[in-house]
Amino acid sequence: MLQELKTKKDVELFAKYKVDLIKLHQEYAKELGLFDNKVDRYNKEDALKHLNNKNYHQFLIKEDNKNIGILEYEITKSDIDNSKILYINVLYIIEEYRKSGIGKKIIKELQNKHYRIELECWYEMPANYFYETLGMKKIKTRYMLESNNE
Repeated sequence: MLQELKTKKDVELFAKYKVDLIKLHQEYAKELGLFDNKVDRYNKEDALKHLNNKNYHQFLIKEDNKNIGILEYEITKSDIDNSKILYINVLYIIEEYRKSGIGKKIIKELQNKHYRIELECWYEMPANYFYETLGMKKIKTRYMLESNNE
């Protein structure tokens, strides 16, 4: 189900899916009245720079021999309590394969690595419901107040 990035083609596909996910995030940001230009800066070089980092892991998600998404995580220290964690940067599955149990299988597989799992997710995104059904707890809230530009 998970295939680590090995070839240039893998990296290009990973980068394409990551841009798709960033565009989806931008749609939600726009609904919240925000602007996120991250997709304009992301390219396959960003994926390549992590290939030889032993604490950083990037995968294509495959089902029935078809690429259906990406997973990117790192083993790092929590900014909450400084403990060693598995931090999910990206878990993206194309729409036609969502709600099929694949995401749940991936999270269960990650739990077997014996690290606490942490991630961040925009408000109002459907993924929030998915993470909550897995028993994940909301542990912090980020607020924003625009400046008075007069």
